[in-house]
Amino acid sequence: MKIEKIIIVIALLPIAFAILYFGLIIIGGGIISGVLFNPRINQAHMERIFIEDYDLLRVVVDYLTNSEHASISVRPETDYGMMWVGSINEHITIEDEYVRYVMNLLLSRGYQNISKTGNFVVFLRWRNLDNGRGVVYSIDRTLPDESTLSFLTRLESLPYQGWFYYEEDFNEFRIRQRNNQ
Repeated sequence: MKIEKIIIVIALLPIAFAILYFGLIIIGGGIISGVLFNPRINQAHMERIFIEDYDLLRVVVDYLTNSEHASISVRPETDYGMMWVGSINEHITIEDEYVRYVMNLLLSRGYQNISKTGNFVVFLRWRNLDNGRGVVYSIDRTLPDESTLSFLTRLESLPYQGWFYYEEDFNEFRIRQRNNQ
């Protein structure tokens, strides 16, 4: 009886090791690929991207600034040429063909969300579960705050007036809020 149990355990060991091995590859590979394929952007890198994309960003800012809608969002998963308008809670077509092209180009270059919230146009360039980084344009030149960027932890002026580099960090924001109480 004991020998049968030992034989069964010995037979199951390779299967258990295989499951453990492939589980580690999948989990470890996900973590590694997340770091390799979604590397964090720092301010200097974002400023270089901003300078390269400035003319395209201005096209979008001009279009969204002149929109009658206060809340607009365009994401890569949105159908081409469409934007989500929060005030009417639906997708509408971006009428200007060149603006559609520019927004699609920016999204294909790695911008993860383009949005207008009140007096701000936000270009989210990098994010993970708890963090976001990008640039924001202030239409009326006021400083963005937590009402615009939910977990704002850093805001730096960029070379053009009204433009800012921003960082959002949920954990850091939460710690700051707790320390301020």
